[in-house]
Amino acid sequence: MRKKRKVKGRRLRRDCSSNSENSVIIFSSFTRDIINGSITIGGPAYYCTLALMHMDVEKIIVVTNAEEVHMKFLRNLGISSYIVNTIAPLFRLKYLDGERRRIELLRTSPTLSIPHEILDLISGCLVIVSPVYHEIELELLRALRSRSRIIALDVQGFTRSLGPNGEVVINWSNELLDVIALADIVHADLSEVPTCRTGLEATKYLSEHTDGLVIVSMGARGLIASANGDRIYIPALPHIHGDSTGTGDILLAVSSYEILIGEDWKLAIAKGAAAAGLKVSRSRPPWFNKYEVEVLARSLLRASKAV
Repeated sequence: MRKKRKVKGRRLRRDCSSNSENSVIIFSSFTRDIINGSITIGGPAYYCTLALMHMDVEKIIVVTNAEEVHMKFLRNLGISSYIVNTIAPLFRLKYLDGERRRIELLRTSPTLSIPHEILDLISGCLVIVSPVYHEIELELLRALRSRSRIIALDVQGFTRSLGPNGEVVINWSNELLDVIALADIVHADLSEVPTCRTGLEATKYLSEHTDGLVIVSMGARGLIASANGDRIYIPALPHIHGDSTGTGDILLAVSSYEILIGEDWKLAIAKGAAAAGLKVSRSRPPWFNKYEVEVLARSLLRASKAV
């Protein structure tokens, strides 16, 4: 039987609140995305960084694959970064309806590594790990686990493989259970857990393989989260329509940072959900501010229910 790490949600919250630095290190790639014929910058490194800045987070370090356009973005924001490789993944995205989309991978990027200069910083930080296509290997994740205080993980880039004509498809493997077991906070979209048909099933399944906090998002249907055997359904913001690209990254970044600074885990995730919803409703940054996220999160929490 697989041995799970004993990192309970309550203990996680207590440990995090004692961290006076409140720094965030993001391990992820920037991307170039072709959407409706236009090339934009994207990737978790982009969405997580902007979301945290909107929440007035001051100490952010990005370890990433990036091209000059991404480096310029970081310089303009004054964000500390370590560029591991100068080749970023290239995707083509086509939205089929409100939420479903077809993704083609046109170019991959090399794997990431841990810069020597930040080895001593990792132990006091929240580390967000969010690959887009296998640029983070299991051994790197294990190295981060041995050093970091909190790992917040998005499974997206670990689940992807290539189908016909370069289309990205989901491929769940047993190795993913080893990945999940290393994280304190795990986020997955329901579509990324193909062995499960409902958000509740997916939350229960993932919780069997980690003692950390689990978040399963379901787009406009909201999300289900679980910690210490306690599960909650949080609805999405109502009457919101627009581009949902990056919302999973924003949900994870805002939720995990709020947990880092000692927020109750349910309210922390509601803040992440509110921030993600506001991004959908606003096509260009700034997508939200800290005050409106706080107000809307409390409204979402009042509408939530135990499941």
